[in-house]
Amino acid sequence: MQIEGPKNPSLQAILDKIEQTRNYTPKVGIFGNSGVGKSSLCNALFGKNVAKISDVEACTREPQSIFIGSGKTGIELIDLPGIGEDPARQKEYVALYESLAPELDLVLWTIKADDRNYASGLDAHKQIFGKHEGLPVVFVITQVDKTNPHREWDWTEFTPSEKQVSNIAVKELDVSRRFNISAKNIISVAVGEENPNEKYNVVELVDLIVEVLPNEKKFSFAREAKEDNVSSESRQKAEKGVWDSIKDFAGDAWDTVKDKVVDKLIESAPKVFAAAASFVSGLFKKWF
Repeated sequence: MQIEGPKNPSLQAILDKIEQTRNYTPKVGIFGNSGVGKSSLCNALFGKNVAKISDVEACTREPQSIFIGSGKTGIELIDLPGIGEDPARQKEYVALYESLAPELDLVLWTIKADDRNYASGLDAHKQIFGKHEGLPVVFVITQVDKTNPHREWDWTEFTPSEKQVSNIAVKELDVSRRFNISAKNIISVAVGEENPNEKYNVVELVDLIVEVLPNEKKFSFAREAKEDNVSSESRQKAEKGVWDSIKDFAGDAWDTVKDKVVDKLIESAPKVFAAAASFVSGLFKKWF
């Protein structure tokens, strides 16, 4: 939950807010059944070995928390047992998902490309997100390299054939219709199990995540994603999200403190965001 700042905060309060925003640790829930490829997906996204996400077995009742990062910055992944894997625990798992939802900044709801059994997931989605409508959710259809006709997948370029692209689009529309969600929040991906450089639509997944997150959270996710997964557009959106959220926080004090705040915003940007910070700085100087 975003905490509103005072209308006229002190300069120090604004500088502290910049520090908090730059170093924020986002909490991401990974929903999905075992075998959906959660571990491979996270390894590809963050460029680190997230072996602990081992596609939680149906017998596992407790969520697993995995911290990725170093020093004072990072990201926390919450891996949850799959809905519908054990019908006897369906209510228990839905209650678990529902209890954790308020703590999360983002949910990646993973579905295998060849999975057609959505019944339990549909019920869970309706129950959980009917009460938490503000929580950003991205549906990720995984392992689309197995989409029929799977023999047509181009393993050299790691891309689908025209027929596969058509069938992937049908799958996305089916998920959109059955879960009653916008197709804009659905993306289909594939990642190589052996070669982390084999990836399809992972950059686009990061683009989508940055797009759906609120301004003050965009930067923290982009910061932790593997560098070559973050497009220049996403880097700029993430950086602009920081600046916009700080300007909103500053409120009536902005005109008085903006020169020092802009200096701090530029100074605090990591090296890989330097170009984005310079770009956004130019926009702010032009607009404000």
